[in-house]
Amino acid sequence: MSGNGHNQMSLTEKTKKLEKMICCKYGTGQVYLRNMIDPRLRTDGPQIALRCRIREYMGAEKCLLNFEEIVMTCCRNPMETCESYRQFCERTAAG
Repeated sequence: MSGNGHNQMSLTEKTKKLEKMICCKYGTGQVYLRNMIDPRLRTDGPQIALRCRIREYMGAEKCLLNFEEIVMTCCRNPMETCESYRQFCERTAAG
């Protein structure tokens, strides 16, 4: 999302654009404004975040991803970028 005027976009526009970029089927529809998820962060102002259900299911410590982590992990092939996704696929394929 860099280099194409994303700094001038509203948070809602960034969220919608990010949703379209997500490749992981489990990440689709999971992008939120972070202060809506975690009320303790309301003093920091709204931030884009994704609550990863696969990471929660697999017991990962960090299940809430920030904007940069979403772009680097969820907007690419999750088999290559996400350890939790790979483990989940291996576990479900094994039966």
